[in-house]
Amino acid sequence: MPYVLFMDESGDHNLESIDRSFPAFCLAGCIFEREYYKEVARPAVETLKQRFWGRTDVILHSSEIRKHRGAFSFLGNEAKRQEFYAAINELIATLDFTVIAVVILKQAHLDHYGDGARHPYHLSLEFIMERYSMLMNRKGKGVEGYMMAESRGLKEDTLLKGQFSNLKRFGTRYQPNFGNISTFWMEKKTANIAGLQIADLIAYPIAAKILRSDLEQKAFDVVIGKLDKALASKGGGILGYGLKIFPQPTLEHYNAFGKP
Repeated sequence: MPYVLFMDESGDHNLESIDRSFPAFCLAGCIFEREYYKEVARPAVETLKQRFWGRTDVILHSSEIRKHRGAFSFLGNEAKRQEFYAAINELIATLDFTVIAVVILKQAHLDHYGDGARHPYHLSLEFIMERYSMLMNRKGKGVEGYMMAESRGLKEDTLLKGQFSNLKRFGTRYQPNFGNISTFWMEKKTANIAGLQIADLIAYPIAAKILRSDLEQKAFDVVIGKLDKALASKGGGILGYGLKIFPQPTLEHYNAFGKP
């Protein structure tokens, strides 16, 4: 049974000038069984688009949704906004997929590692791949999958593909073999890939909740049930499994999300 992981980010990877209003980088991956994605998930996204726009070429983009821009200008109307948000939450809640998310707390990362602080996206890719590979190992022998991310420009794409190749070749301390991850490629936002849009929709609520775990986040309340969990014998928690906070979760995070 092959799987596919779609991933997208929220926040920027810049460590030289950290945005104090959003000092985190989140890379979120949505894992679907491949045939389910093709037969159920992708059509469900298209149905939502038909409902609100009467066409399927609209790209669901978290930033534009929050700012009511472009195709989402109608969200300035509160009633329509509530209807749309409810539809998005229902879509996410209903679809069968698993989430693995990495949140890099950039200032803490920089303070801890200094000049040795690794590129947040590249570090997050490593954590995502480890957990994706381990998840498929739990599914059974011979289970494999591939990965897709949104294109970020020629230079960034080349660096990221190089990082993937290095991980495939050398493995990591915790996952020495990534043989069950077959390929990794990138698509532009304009390719209108439903899985990438779902990843985009969940990345921001996760990052926002990590930054302010005391604030109510309805979108996160929907996502939290999708996060990969430890086996029941290991406590069944999400920290360190479906949710990786780096370099270290705070006491607030442990209180909000439980112990690993």
